[in-house]
Amino acid sequence: MPQPFIPKPAPEEIQAFGPIRFIPGKKGGRYPYCHSLAIDGEETWMVDPAGDKDQLRRLARRRRVTGVFISHFHEDHQKYNHLFPEARFYVPAAETEAFRSVTAALDLMGLEDPRAREYWGDIMVRQFNFRPLENLVPYEPGQRFRQGGITLEIVPAPGHTPGHSCFYFPGQELLFLADVDLTPFGPWYGDKTSSLEDFEATLERLADFQARTYITAHEQGVFTQEEFQTALPAYRQAIAAREDRLLELLKKPKTVKQLADRHFFYGKPKEPPFIYHHIETQMLGKHLERLLRRGRVSLKDGLYLSQK
Repeated sequence: MPQPFIPKPAPEEIQAFGPIRFIPGKKGGRYPYCHSLAIDGEETWMVDPAGDKDQLRRLARRRRVTGVFISHFHEDHQKYNHLFPEARFYVPAAETEAFRSVTAALDLMGLEDPRAREYWGDIMVRQFNFRPLENLVPYEPGQRFRQGGITLEIVPAPGHTPGHSCFYFPGQELLFLADVDLTPFGPWYGDKTSSLEDFEATLERLADFQARTYITAHEQGVFTQEEFQTALPAYRQAIAAREDRLLELLKKPKTVKQLADRHFFYGKPKEPPFIYHHIETQMLGKHLERLLRRGRVSLKDGLYLSQK
C-alpha cells in the first residue's frame, strides 16, 4: 500500500521559480478556480488563466500577454481568457473545437439531456465567461515552444480529457500537472470522452518523470520532488480503492442508477443533481465496463453483481 499523503494548503501568495510565477487561485485553487502560471521572458505567457481575477487583471495591465497555454477544455481552466484579448491561445489539437463552440464542449462532456445542455451551456457563458476563441494555435504532444531562453514542452497526459496535457519547463525543472491534481478526491474521469485506462497510463508514465518542482492546478498546488513521489502513488491508489468498494457494494445486485443515487464518488448530493448524476454515471460506467471485461462482475437485466 502507498504511504498516506496529507496535503498542505495552497500557497496564499505568488511564488517565483525563476521566470515562472505561480499565481494561486481563489478558494485554495478549488473548483470553480484553478492555479495559474505567468512566464516572463522576452514575452509574457500565461498558463490556465482561471485563478485570481484581480492578480490576472493587474498582470494584463502591466504586461502585454502574447500567449495563453490551456491544458484542456474544461471551463475552470479558462475562466479569465477574456482578460488577454491580444494573445494567441495554445490549446490541445484533440480538443480544438471545444474552444470555438459551447456545443462542441458539451459534446465532449457527453451531456445529452436537453435540460442539462441548456443549463451547463448557460453556466459556461455567464459564470465562466466562455467566448469562442479566434486566435487558436493547436498544439501536439511533444511539441516545444521557446522564447527568451525559456522552453515549454507539451507532455501528453490524456484520461481526464482526450487532449489533457502537462507543461514541462526543462530550464527550471518544473512540471505543471494541470488536472493530475494529486487531491484526496483522486482522479476525475467524468466526461463521456474521459478514459479510465488512459488516466492510469498517464499516471504510470508520470511516476518516472523527473523534475525539481511539480505544480498542480488545484488545491496544494506546489509539490517538491519528495512530496510528489509520495502523493502520486496515493492518488493512483484511489482508483483501486474505488473498485474494491464497488465490488463490495455489488455483493447484492444493483443498477447503475442505484449506485449513482448513493453518490458513490462525491459522497453526498451536489447541485444540480442532473449534472452530478451524469458525472457519477459516467465514472461508474467506466469501472463497471472494465470489471465486466475482467469477469469480476456479471450483468443481467440491468443489474450488476460481484463474482467470486
